[in-house]
Amino acid sequence: MLDYSGLHCLSEVVRYGSFERGAQALNLTQSAVSQKIKRLEHKVHGPVLVRAKPLKATDLGAQLLAHYQKVCVLEEQLAGHTGLAEEVSALSVAVNNDVLATWFSEVMAQFTAEKSNPVHIYNADQSQTRSLLQQGKVMACISQTGLAVAGGQSVRLGTMDYQLYASPAFIEQHLSQGINPETVNRSPGLIYDEYDVALLSDYQQQCMNVAPSINNCHWYPSSHGFVQMAVSGAVWALLPALQVKAQTAAGQLVNLFPGKQLSVPLFWHWFDLESAALTALTQAVKQVSKYQLSR
Repeated sequence: MLDYSGLHCLSEVVRYGSFERGAQALNLTQSAVSQKIKRLEHKVHGPVLVRAKPLKATDLGAQLLAHYQKVCVLEEQLAGHTGLAEEVSALSVAVNNDVLATWFSEVMAQFTAEKSNPVHIYNADQSQTRSLLQQGKVMACISQTGLAVAGGQSVRLGTMDYQLYASPAFIEQHLSQGINPETVNRSPGLIYDEYDVALLSDYQQQCMNVAPSINNCHWYPSSHGFVQMAVSGAVWALLPALQVKAQTAAGQLVNLFPGKQLSVPLFWHWFDLESAALTALTQAVKQVSKYQLSR
């Protein structure tokens, strides 16, 4: 039998990144929390924490925390059925940057109007989120892959459409000789991070009919900053059409290749748990994505 008191302590010190702040949240002494985690490590025959700043879970610790999250959700549901005192549990979700920057705030607004469960969002590329679900680090995710994980379900939400944008000032400075794949690839572009390389490469191959090239790209890992860099005239950028409706309407950004778009399918994955909160979150995701994403 696992030591759930120790798992609760582990969850809090990882959440807050230190024994001191975790102990404060638990209303225990730092020494008591440390002893509980040591007993847990003795029970599971291995370290559960990387004792650095901030504290992080080991692989074993992450597996235990994933199990603990599911147990908390199931206990919440059981409390609802039996009339026991109910304590809401957090839902952990992995969502990519572009969805967070566009429509997931509407999901949160709809969900929080109905449920009081905290939602802990892990920011990860849509090509990586399903792995976090598979590992048990989250209970649900938005992914570009449709195959459901073991013990879970998935549903297709729609597609996120990406187009290549630049400001009028950028076009005047860098593309005055004509807008074509060759002149664009020779001018300064933008990439979010290493995972964004695949997205841009797909656009270049499928929409520009050229070999992928990122030699002239800056790297700028900020969704808001990504748009601002393009508006400022510093770069061209591959952006979700949803995210820049206002900028294109105002003439701040121009679609460099009208009619050419990369459509990335998005799927909602969730573990098949008897959780009213997870069901409510799933319903909110389905409803909001229905009018935000292309079909």
